[in-house]
Amino acid sequence: MAAATATAMPAIPGLQNPFTVDDMNMSNSIYNGLPRIHPDMSVSQDHVKKLEAIIAQCNLRQKLGIHLLHKHEDLPNGQIKLETKLKTVTGKWVRPTSINSLDLGNIHGVVFKFVPEENILVPYEFARGPSPVSTSSVVDDCVKAILGYVARNGLANMIALEFLELVNDGQPMEAAIEVEVDKYGTIVLPKSMVDAVELIPTGWPNISLNYDPDAQPAPGSHWAPVKVGTKETHRVFVDQVENEEELLDELALQGVLIKV
Repeated sequence: MAAATATAMPAIPGLQNPFTVDDMNMSNSIYNGLPRIHPDMSVSQDHVKKLEAIIAQCNLRQKLGIHLLHKHEDLPNGQIKLETKLKTVTGKWVRPTSINSLDLGNIHGVVFKFVPEENILVPYEFARGPSPVSTSSVVDDCVKAILGYVARNGLANMIALEFLELVNDGQPMEAAIEVEVDKYGTIVLPKSMVDAVELIPTGWPNISLNYDPDAQPAPGSHWAPVKVGTKETHRVFVDQVENEEELLDELALQGVLIKV
């Protein structure tokens, strides 16, 4: 019963226990088992609103969020998804990365799938450096409350826990768009930069906005088809690129970016 209702706080890999290669391999397996993002994916706004309220009551809106469980491209064995902050614009680049190339002591989990049957959290997306979230009784109690709600309402295959981090200038990022780039992972850019359609919310809260318990939840991130010329596509194809400047130039050339 404890595992089904998250009455016991599960350990947070990489935060309370050092990462191991086994953790990375489990991440690969969990990620590949997630549903592929598609335009019909959604989660009840009522559930999102209640989970946002839990986070706000803990005063952790700048640190904790929830994420629509999904994947983009499958990962080969021996790889995980690793994000880095962009240097030339506000945003992130999430790329497949070899487990063997990682310094396991210098990465942290970003998005975690809750497995209530085993009462464990499995990170399936990572970033370099120390975690923006530190363990404390407040964080532990809030995570426990989030996971308890997820378990009680059968949402473990729909909603993930996310650790939030301020962007390059130390300010909250405006609502963002996940743009899939074939062979190069996903680039996450401010909504105002991307010529996107049919926005599918993927993350909450939008920490650039003040919390309003009476308002409908405002997403902090979206996935969407983008416009390449006159066509809409779920994945952008680019030629060989070596760095973020070349990738952004290519996206601008194809008309995916409104401005850089």
